[in-house]
Amino acid sequence: MYSIAKDLSDLLNSGHGERKLHRFLKKHTELVIMAFNRAWNFHICIPEFKLGSDFRSDFLIISSDSINWHAIFIELKAPTDKLYNRDGTKTKQYRLAEKQISERREWILINESYLRKSFSKILEKAKAPAIWHHDVPGHKGYSSGSAEISDIQNYVDYNFHIVIGRSSSLSSQERASRERDSLYNITPVATYDRLLSIAKRIDGSKKFQI
Repeated sequence: MYSIAKDLSDLLNSGHGERKLHRFLKKHTELVIMAFNRAWNFHICIPEFKLGSDFRSDFLIISSDSINWHAIFIELKAPTDKLYNRDGTKTKQYRLAEKQISERREWILINESYLRKSFSKILEKAKAPAIWHHDVPGHKGYSSGSAEISDIQNYVDYNFHIVIGRSSSLSSQERASRERDSLYNITPVATYDRLLSIAKRIDGSKKFQI
């Protein structure tokens, strides 16, 4: 029986960078969705999503619950990258990832109307339903998710995640630094072990289906 966890583990242990991992995750977007999605009424995962001609996000998840639309951007860095230096400060790779997220946040603030149109095209193609698809008091509702998300008056919850390094390689001091930083970081950081853990769960569920 095919094991998604074994393939991912072999890839992580091979020392390859984020490009090969990105190709693997494009084939297994369920790992990305299960790791980072925030809402389940509707969801879709788009690899290599372009923010105009300026930036590209490794993955974008657009999803909805009974109240809001969510746009979740995921940036991949190498699993061999370290999060912290010996003195407990963030590594150059970690700081670069944070800088890239900051640039994308600023871009969205300036170009949100344009971005909403891109979202609208994706939802139109996916035939996504609207959250407010029927008449409610004081609201006419929307015919589709595409129409709803393009209306700038409707709230979209933007989230960003960095995937970098391996938790299995963190020292006790680095784990303490990560726990400390998690209290103040506006951008959550996950290691590739989160994706590996989900892959193992998927493998386990397949055994029960046999």
